[in-house]
Amino acid sequence: MANKTSGDKNKPTRKKLHENEFFNPETKRYEYRYKDVFGKNRVVSSYRLEPTDQTPKGKKSGQSLREKEAEINGLLAKNIDIDGARFTLLEVVGKYLEYLYNRKELSHNTKIGYNVTVNSLKQYKLGYMEIGKIRPEHCEEWLSDMKKKYRGSSIQSQISLIKRAFEYAVDYDYIVKNPFRRIATDRSDSKSMEAIPIEDMNNFLDFCSKDSHSAHCYEMMYILFWTGLRASELCGLTIDNIDLDNCLIKVEKQLQSINHKHVVLKPKTSNGVRYIPMTTGVRKCFEAVLAKRYLKGDIEPVCYDERGKAYEGFVFLATRSRKTIIRSHVEEYLQNCIKRYNQANPLSPIRKFEPHICRHTFATNMQGLPPKTLQSILGHGNITTTMNHYVDAKPNELQLAEINAVAGRIANS
Repeated sequence: MANKTSGDKNKPTRKKLHENEFFNPETKRYEYRYKDVFGKNRVVSSYRLEPTDQTPKGKKSGQSLREKEAEINGLLAKNIDIDGARFTLLEVVGKYLEYLYNRKELSHNTKIGYNVTVNSLKQYKLGYMEIGKIRPEHCEEWLSDMKKKYRGSSIQSQISLIKRAFEYAVDYDYIVKNPFRRIATDRSDSKSMEAIPIEDMNNFLDFCSKDSHSAHCYEMMYILFWTGLRASELCGLTIDNIDLDNCLIKVEKQLQSINHKHVVLKPKTSNGVRYIPMTTGVRKCFEAVLAKRYLKGDIEPVCYDERGKAYEGFVFLATRSRKTIIRSHVEEYLQNCIKRYNQANPLSPIRKFEPHICRHTFATNMQGLPPKTLQSILGHGNITTTMNHYVDAKPNELQLAEINAVAGRIANS
């Protein structure tokens, strides 16, 4: 009988091995040796050669070598980075965010929103799955669970980030297809996201102006309803941003709380830097706020931006402490005013709403403006954001009045 070669000695006699398959007598495992898409030598191994083989006693079961081979060769045929396919979804989202943060400057709120998605993914199996093994059915299962806990707009924000992270993985050849491509949900939430009816808004503002406990909030509420300012932008206004002579508000910064400190930040987007024209009512409110503005102990509150630049002269200060305020303070003032209003009007209460609804209400009330003008005032980069997410259709009775007015002009022309 001819002498066996050293390679033959490593092959079990009962199994016929394919090309690049070997048996390691030291580990008692079958091995498959190959080169990845980068030309690097790789080895995978298993105690079982075929799926039907039994696992040796005392050893953990796993994929057979032939199953691993088929998976690897399938990835190699598509020029996929095998290591990349083994990243978990959370790892890929982390890599994408690192890429994103190095590429452009993002607002504080945007980063917070991304952190919400990351923390949410940590609560689901999907976040810990290897992206190469994630299928659309896993994504649908995640969406079904999310709908039990979150509203549509919040889910859509998370879908947007995850979908982009998968596209990043496709671009870097970690996977072939984006399993999140068809995942979507209805952004519409509840009635609470709708604008406040004009009659309710006027009654509420009238109450705030006359109620002794709410009067200190009246100008703030009026300005929110009639400028479309974000609450954080209102908090960031300084005296030099208010041009009473030309009836203009310059929006160039916002005030946010970061690690319990009030920090001056740029507006949400580059389009957020803008001028807002004042109505006569808004101008009177700013005049009143500035006339009543005083400092506790003549100490001007100072806030800093992330580079250490100091800002002072903030228009709106806390009622008692006379320190700067942030969105949560505006929210508290608003909720207290709503509570008092409803106590005074038990038969016709106003629904609870957040400061951002004042912005929606302004957009709806001002939809008669040229769309590009309204877009500019709101600081949106895209007209579809203005018209699809901020402007609500007017009530039927107003639509009837408007269509009759238009029809009358046409008939008499």
